[in-house]
Amino acid sequence: MQENHENGLEKLTSMIDSAVTGIPAPIKKNFFKAIGQLCTAAVDVPVAWLEGKSSEIRAATEARIQITKKGGETIAEELQVPPEYIKKASTKFASRIIQEQINLDEITLNATQELSNKEIKDEGISEKEIEGDWLNEFESHARLKSSDEMKIIFGKILSGEILNPGTFSIKTIRLISQLDNRAAKLFQLLCSQSISMRLGGKFIRDARVVSFSGNAASNSLSAFSLSFDNLNILHEYGLIISDYNSRMSYSPCIANDNTVIASIFYDNKHYCLLPIDNEKYDKELKLNGVAFTKAGNELLDIIPIVTQENYTQYLVKNFEEKHLQFVELTEKR
Repeated sequence: MQENHENGLEKLTSMIDSAVTGIPAPIKKNFFKAIGQLCTAAVDVPVAWLEGKSSEIRAATEARIQITKKGGETIAEELQVPPEYIKKASTKFASRIIQEQINLDEITLNATQELSNKEIKDEGISEKEIEGDWLNEFESHARLKSSDEMKIIFGKILSGEILNPGTFSIKTIRLISQLDNRAAKLFQLLCSQSISMRLGGKFIRDARVVSFSGNAASNSLSAFSLSFDNLNILHEYGLIISDYNSRMSYSPCIANDNTVIASIFYDNKHYCLLPIDNEKYDKELKLNGVAFTKAGNELLDIIPIVTQENYTQYLVKNFEEKHLQFVELTEKR
């Protein structure tokens, strides 16, 4: 484990060098503040050093036992801790600390890769500094994440917050940390079948899974594994609003003279709606369905999308019935 982790640290150190090259000063400041708190590579503390602390931990444990003994003579006389127990407990404690730091290092590596892959421009860069309270909350949850999937998600959260502090609320961090396996898979399915109205290609005005016929509360989306019971699970976690049949106008996404005010983001691509019949198409285009909460919106872009062919066909078919063609955009709107 130690050798693999040290190789990982070398990779991380190398990526840190390349990631900060040429990026604007505010982002660089946030980047170093984050890795300074979260990452072993930033302070150059090898795992072997921490492993060597087991004797100190054991000594501290023995000291605490002595203090406990002095706290009450009767308890002290009866308290007997075998040396083997102390050794095992201190080793277990050290191993847990090491694993938690490895988790944080790998999440930091994922965040660094995310930043390295982004084209960062000087225009519109936030001058805000990433908050210490946010980092503390992030660290307390991220260090416990050992699955590759959650490390990727937390890496994306960290890179997003470094780029634009305030992108992810503390509430959202707590929410994603609490998701069990079933809820996480349901949320991925929800995200994969969602459309979102985007202004400027990025800002989410609305995100929802559309139900063209019937109310999702009456199982109109059960064919896509979003039954009423499954939606209730997502609502309990605070990912969707309570009205499963809310409505939003998507008319800004309809092309007019080859231009659109907003795009529809679906399956990691931007689309617009092109009128097939200028007289018959639905000009108001109010779409019903299951809408995301603020926390759901914050998490939408960091959840890995799995293409849903059946729902895509359903989407295209129903837009055509409204005399609108679902057309991919070559440029973000």
